[in-house]
This record gives sequence, C-alpha cells and structure tokens, in this order.
Amino acid sequence: MERLKSSADNREARMHFVDYWAEFVRTHSDQEWGSQHTKFINALMQNSRFLPFSARQYLEMKGEKIAPSHLLQHP
Repeated sequence: MERLKSSADNREARMHFVDYWAEFVRTHSDQEWGSQHTKFINALMQNSRFLPFSARQYLEMKGEKIAPSHLLQHP
C-alpha cells in the first residue's frame, strides 16, 4: 500500500487521502479499518474541546455555509 504523501496543493492532498483510505478499506477487514476509523473520530472529538473557537466560528472563518445551530453545538 502506498504511503501518504505531503503536497503543496491541498486539493491534491485530500484526493490522495481519499484514494489511500479507499484502498485501506478494500484491503483490510471491517473490524480493522472500523477500529482505526473509531480511534480517529474519537481523537477529533476529544481534541475539538481544546479549540479556542466554536464550530460555527470556524466555518465562518473559512467562509463556509453554516449548518443549523443544533448541528454545531460544541461538546
């Protein structure tokens, strides 16, 4: 399996990650990739508690559309 590579082009890097993860899911058992995915999501949620801004503030900074407020409640 090809290793993740860094790239100056953010879109290219994101697309490479999608390809990398799709290959990982295809070549590993549901239990193995599901476990990895759970650890990743849990780490994201845990780390979000330490951000100095809310999800709404982050999306506003990025110029993204804002979801309904009940979807953006900070844990």
